[in-house]
Amino acid sequence: MPEGVGIRASFKLHYRCTNCQRNVFKRLDVPDVDDAPYDVEELLDSAFLQNVRYTCDGCDSFIGRLIAVTVWKCEEIAA
Repeated sequence: MPEGVGIRASFKLHYRCTNCQRNVFKRLDVPDVDDAPYDVEELLDSAFLQNVRYTCDGCDSFIGRLIAVTVWKCEEIAA
């Protein structure tokens, strides 16, 4: 993320690894820039997810399926 740019929203991307069938998640911080998605619906409708890369924590596979997206709560952001 560019320096000096805040976070507009944070999401938790839930994946299922196609190789080992493990459920894993990744935090996605969206920078506070024009046309950045703010909620889950906007994120799914945007092209923002096209550049997100995922690796399974268990087997290091790059192949997985996005199964859910949730908003990362403020308490989790501070942690």
